[in-house]
Amino acid sequence: MYKNYFFIFRSIKELFPAIHGKQILDAYTQEKDKLFLHIPLKDKPLFHVIISTNPQQHYITTKDEHHKAKKNTISFFETNLPAKVNSIKIALGDRIIEFTLSNSKLYVVFRGGQSNIYLFDSNNNLHPFKKVEKEERERFLKELPFINFIDSFPLINSFIENEVNESIIRKLPFIGKDIVREADSRTNTFRKNLFSAVDEIINEKIAVYYDENLGKPSFHPAAFISHTLPQEHFLFDNYFNALNKYFTLSFSETKVKNVRKEIEKFLTKTIEALTGKLNNLKGRVDAGTKEKIYHQYGDLLLANIQLLRKGMKEIELEDYSSGEIHKIKLDEKLSPNQNVDRYYDKSRAEKIEFQRSSELLELNAKEYERLIKIRDKFERTEVQEELLQIKKELKMKTQSPQTDDKKDKSSYRHFLIDGKYNIYVGKDSKNNDMLTTKFAKQNDFWFHARSVSGSHVVLRVENTKETVPKNILHKTASVAAFYSKAKTSKLVPVTYTLKKYVVKNARHEPGQVTVTKEKVLLVKPEIPVGCEMVTD
Repeated sequence: MYKNYFFIFRSIKELFPAIHGKQILDAYTQEKDKLFLHIPLKDKPLFHVIISTNPQQHYITTKDEHHKAKKNTISFFETNLPAKVNSIKIALGDRIIEFTLSNSKLYVVFRGGQSNIYLFDSNNNLHPFKKVEKEERERFLKELPFINFIDSFPLINSFIENEVNESIIRKLPFIGKDIVREADSRTNTFRKNLFSAVDEIINEKIAVYYDENLGKPSFHPAAFISHTLPQEHFLFDNYFNALNKYFTLSFSETKVKNVRKEIEKFLTKTIEALTGKLNNLKGRVDAGTKEKIYHQYGDLLLANIQLLRKGMKEIELEDYSSGEIHKIKLDEKLSPNQNVDRYYDKSRAEKIEFQRSSELLELNAKEYERLIKIRDKFERTEVQEELLQIKKELKMKTQSPQTDDKKDKSSYRHFLIDGKYNIYVGKDSKNNDMLTTKFAKQNDFWFHARSVSGSHVVLRVENTKETVPKNILHKTASVAAFYSKAKTSKLVPVTYTLKKYVVKNARHEPGQVTVTKEKVLLVKPEIPVGCEMVTD
């Protein structure tokens, strides 16, 4: 419910006194769909407003102390910052927030898949945070002059009061099903109940807790009678403190789900593999051992060694103690003595192998029983601590998602341009192929010195919505020229394009590719100023 229109109104009502008249020094992103606004306060120099435009999880929150990442950050609206915050308002009946700044206006739009942030500068230019189609941008510009932005709760009440038809009020998108359900739960008229519920959203304590029935965290006014508060719950006077607690509970829930999924996958795979192994071992043990028969064949061959000749494939011999005739296979490449030794060796090997199979069957049967008990315990618990203990019992290794990526990066020469742009350089033909076909992403830039052999060079594009400056392209081209056979030339033509236009097929030799939609830069082969090698 934290995304409800009235809770968003509450968020700006609580936020404005804190940042009114303060400067937005920086606007940047270091996580997908999130914009960080650095607004230093007197006692909180690292105070940030964080805006999420994730279609499924959009919100505004605050953080008293946030440190900007040193790498992989992208700045926005730089030409309009710093700027002082003069006012914050919300669209009447719509989840659009307007920050009026000293030199521009910032609009936060919460509309599902179209959620975005726009800066409208003094020259009437619109700068989006997330890339949008031209039609969507123009549609927002046309809509903007007709939006009524407010910062007063009575205006919202008036808006609802002016609508006579109750059935229409119930269907107003900004009201929401939760509020309608709450209003229906109370004893007064629907309209009075609605005003009371809205007032509680904006002014009363907020309850946050994990709802066992729904299997997820809950966020709503503590006074709502349509919700029964569990014994363990948290009450907040401040919207942002409540929201941060809600996300903490959500994170814990997500972590539990991920751990459960990880353990379940491990158990299923391990038990399945162990079952197959047990079936094979049991079949082997049930078949018995051929130790005695192989030793008997060795004795018969030794007793009749005078009948054996090299080149024979088999021989029939009688066991005088039983009168039984045995047809014994021979290795035609071996001498008579070697064929005798071969059967004695097979007898010894059969004894060892059968004994080992019996031991393995017993060990694996015990491990199977252990895993089944762990699986039973796993299926009965939802507690994070118990799940982590189960993971420990299973000796499951937790591997960081970044491990493989770091390993991949370490395979190539790595440079950092201007402290921000990462470029990777192949070391040889096979390494070039790995860099281009396995490591590079579709919208990374790809470089290669033209008409000469040399390294493939990839300029990593962290944010496809950001235009890579021309000087960065030139610097990367210089590195590509430097790692080529033309490095002693004064100027070198370097081909560049997006990686998605670089193709390698079975006909290509190692290091060879086909390039389409290429452009050419004429550059000096060098490691340019501001380009530093990264060593791990």
